[in-house]
Amino acid sequence: IDRSLAMGHRITSVLSALNIARSTYYQWKNWHPSQQETRRNALKTAITAVYNTNRGIYGYRRIAAFLRFILNTEVGDRLVWELMNEMSL
Repeated sequence: IDRSLAMGHRITSVLSALNIARSTYYQWKNWHPSQQETRRNALKTAITAVYNTNRGIYGYRRIAAFLRFILNTEVGDRLVWELMNEMSL
């Protein structure tokens, strides 16, 4: 789409050729991750670091306790378990 716009085509003609609604395009263009998604990505990074630092020995309960007490992060065991499952740890 950006290439077509750079060549001088109108956005409406490009989107109609691609059969995409204008609202869909602008929603995609202005998209930003939510606070929850940003927090989950930060937790995934922290979980991976703790997991690798301890050579994969720590389970979800120990990692959650580490995040709560050492890093002072509010996180539950269930969330750590879900994120570890998503990352196949």
